[in-house]
Amino acid sequence: MSALSGRRVLVTGASGVVAYPVAVELAKANEVFAVARFSDPEQRRSLQRAGAHPISFDLADPDLSPLPESVDVVINYAVLPPTHKDAYEVNAGATGRLARRYRNCEAFVHGSTGSLYAYQGERPLSEDDPYGLHASAENYAASKIAAEFLVKHLSEDYQLPAVIVRIFSFYGPRGGGVTQRIDQIMRGEPVSVYPGVRNVHTPLYQDDYVEKTIAAAGIAKVGAEVVNVGGTEPVTTQEYCRIAGEMLGKEPVFTENSKAWPIWADSTKMVALLGPNKVTVRDGVRLTIESAQNRLNTSHHVIGEPAKV
Repeated sequence: MSALSGRRVLVTGASGVVAYPVAVELAKANEVFAVARFSDPEQRRSLQRAGAHPISFDLADPDLSPLPESVDVVINYAVLPPTHKDAYEVNAGATGRLARRYRNCEAFVHGSTGSLYAYQGERPLSEDDPYGLHASAENYAASKIAAEFLVKHLSEDYQLPAVIVRIFSFYGPRGGGVTQRIDQIMRGEPVSVYPGVRNVHTPLYQDDYVEKTIAAAGIAKVGAEVVNVGGTEPVTTQEYCRIAGEMLGKEPVFTENSKAWPIWADSTKMVALLGPNKVTVRDGVRLTIESAQNRLNTSHHVIGEPAKV
């Protein structure tokens, strides 16, 4: 996971579920500028202890002067939910501003989403599938589609090597969809699934998504490489919940009322460009449960508690 070393790396969204462990890993061998709003001061202190340089900054602000003047690599994982008033400003607008400011960097890694594909029924989604508005996340998908167009065009205009990482079901001790459902099982709450179809997903555990994110900088190209990043082990929500239930000694209960289409990644291109994954679904679920139980023993922490951004 130390494919990058001796570089100046800007990581946005650095207090979040995905970008925080990326920033921590990169700080072992790079000068890392970790950018977030840091509503929780402990997140800032934690990154500082890891060797990163935390910068409190709201990417809705068009004035980027508080950020470093130049860096070698940008990893843009900042995101706001569609209900936030600044969602388009951050998810799309800030992406363009960052690409413009760091037009001379070696690689611009942009975090996108599998939710921007048009629904294709019960099959994996490949990078060539068309854009669409994913059910229950239409505004989010629209903001991420806008950001992808910005990245692609600015990459051409500035001759900026870029890569667009379309994220599918990242999870780990800090959160994610799988983690949230394990949390529901622990609390004895029903898990929502989409009715009438198999709820297949391709979850990717933290160790693997950190490795893939860092490796993605090495495949950046002018015009922007686009790659799905997700697990290589398709599994239904019911299957991984039953794995968790078996480990926890609890029987999961499901309710068919979800409005979110189940989507999963064709990871063929990812494996070819970034290599195979290392953590199986069963091991990822076990590691997530073990981490939560360790925290519960010391602080009564609830698994899946959202990270404060």
